[in-house]
Amino acid sequence: MDHQPKIALFPGTFDPLTLGHLNIIDRVSRLFDEVIVLVAVNTSKKHLFSVDERIRLIYENIKEYNNVRIDTLTDGLVATYYQQHHASTIVRGVRNSTDFDYEFTIASGNARQGKNIETMILYAADEYRFLSSSLIKEIAYFKGDIHDMVPENVRIAMEAKFK
Repeated sequence: MDHQPKIALFPGTFDPLTLGHLNIIDRVSRLFDEVIVLVAVNTSKKHLFSVDERIRLIYENIKEYNNVRIDTLTDGLVATYYQQHHASTIVRGVRNSTDFDYEFTIASGNARQGKNIETMILYAADEYRFLSSSLIKEIAYFKGDIHDMVPENVRIAMEAKFK
């Protein structure tokens, strides 16, 4: 019997990459044969970091995982990417009921785009439930302490952006 690798797709803007994102990546890497961290361009958001900067910042934090790789989605739907790359599951992290409602809607929309598109929700670890990219950017902008919110390389890059 042929073993089809189980591929998890973890899409997001990762602007910035948080310790919560890394926690999800770590957990998912133990559940799937391959994890694709999909850096997506959200057309409704203004980004702090370019796509290339986000890829570099993520890579520096995931290079020890032999089953995790990074790709980008600059045009098109996550559902289309999912089908083209034979993914098994779209993974999403949820911090609270607001996130759940949003992710439920996105999962329903994705399911309508293609046959057998599955979404798996992972609850954020307790210590990361409060994290959001907008909160982190706001704190960093006003020179607050974000060391327990983002990896060290991201903290340094954010401080450089807000000098």
